[in-house]
Amino acid sequence: MRHRPTRMCVGCRGRADRARLVRVTAVGGPAGPVVEIDHRTTRPGRGAWLHPSTDCLSEAVRRKAFAPALRVDGITVDPDGLAASLLAAAGDQRKEQVAQDMSTP
Repeated sequence: MRHRPTRMCVGCRGRADRARLVRVTAVGGPAGPVVEIDHRTTRPGRGAWLHPSTDCLSEAVRRKAFAPALRVDGITVDPDGLAASLLAAAGDQRKEQVAQDMSTP
């Protein structure tokens, strides 16, 4: 059996397979660092992980969990923009999961 890496969600603080979570990173913006979703999980630097749900996002925003997780001071979080990106990421994960389940070993 193959090892599957697990990560902790910064929103609910629950552990899950990395494939079931979405990675977020800090990206430099005009007014300072901004939280954005790393769809390909290839951006350099420190990342944090979230379940692709608005509940986990709102919990992370409420607890101000992004700054300590990403180790960036003065970070800006746009909850509405992140929520739209999370829903898009959740749709992408469902499509990938269906394709993975339908493949032959």
